[in-house]
Amino acid sequence: MKKFYLIFICTFFAAIIVPTAVIFASADRDFSDNENRTLQTAPLFDLESVLSGDFQSELTDYLSDQFPLRDKLTALGTRAKKLLGYRDIGGAYLGSDGYYFEKITQNDVNEEKLVSNLELINAFSKQNSKIPSTALLVPAAGTVLREKLPKNAQMYDAQKLYSTAESTLSAVRLCDLYSLFCDNSDDELYYRTDHHWTTCGGARLAYEAFSNGKGACNMEPELYSDSFLGTTYSKTLDSAAQCDSVYLIPVSEGITVTADGEEVPFYDESTANEKDKYRVFLGGNHGLTVIDGGCDNGKTLLVIKDSYANSLVPYLTYDYETIVMIDLRYYMLSPQSIIDEMQVDEILYVFEMSAFSNDTNIVKLNF
Repeated sequence: MKKFYLIFICTFFAAIIVPTAVIFASADRDFSDNENRTLQTAPLFDLESVLSGDFQSELTDYLSDQFPLRDKLTALGTRAKKLLGYRDIGGAYLGSDGYYFEKITQNDVNEEKLVSNLELINAFSKQNSKIPSTALLVPAAGTVLREKLPKNAQMYDAQKLYSTAESTLSAVRLCDLYSLFCDNSDDELYYRTDHHWTTCGGARLAYEAFSNGKGACNMEPELYSDSFLGTTYSKTLDSAAQCDSVYLIPVSEGITVTADGEEVPFYDESTANEKDKYRVFLGGNHGLTVIDGGCDNGKTLLVIKDSYANSLVPYLTYDYETIVMIDLRYYMLSPQSIIDEMQVDEILYVFEMSAFSNDTNIVKLNF
């Protein structure tokens, strides 16, 4: 019996010590293609960070992110949980028809911050009262496609948040995408393996809502890739996942795009060989993006946005000669200066609703 306990104890400590030793002996991975995020690298040890608890927290994240064979273990864990009947795995719901939904409950929504952020964009629009403003607050896929969620799956109350937005945005036109999307839920509004809306579904509906059905774009999307596995798939790495297709709207060859001072392609086709094919739209997110030459009408649109706007903008190039996009996560200057310098004709806010409710960067509108 003592021999058994000794073997058990040795095995237990080996399971902890060996992977940890491998982590510290190996070069750190900076980025996970599967999870599409930056990984925690080895934290710097100093007394201040230890006393504050930051070092311990970063060390825990570091060991988790750099764990050997992390992706294979995640996939193996998903397979085992599916066999046991689980449909809530790794922060994602395994829905019907091949959908993987990001799990966002009411507890993940900061309603106080939501009101504060709504008030900030309302104040910014009041400050620029001569410029028409519109908000597209995008509901998460799971709040719209509820019939595809697993039984008893919990999602935040999108209708409640829209009611809050409607009562707060007195200076901004709010397009009710939640009702619109629910009425058109049979369309492929969202990718099955990614949290974003699709070009042909959600983005097109949002464009029609923004333009009141009077937008000039009538182009048919063209297939770019049929091998896209997105962010919600990456939470599970489920071997049964079926790839999504990514479509692109044809745009004028005369379009030029400048992102943070450097010229970039409108469609970054180098992403065809990468996992994150949603980056084909403008090469991903940038602090300041200026798109010129979409059409010849002299109109300028300012888009204050998150990543959902990236696949919406191709439609907008048919209605505006210049589109200025600001992502407040990466832009450190005053958005007001853009309005003053660029002679903006309209303002458009594009954010996913739950992310917007936790966004700490909207305060930059007051810079």
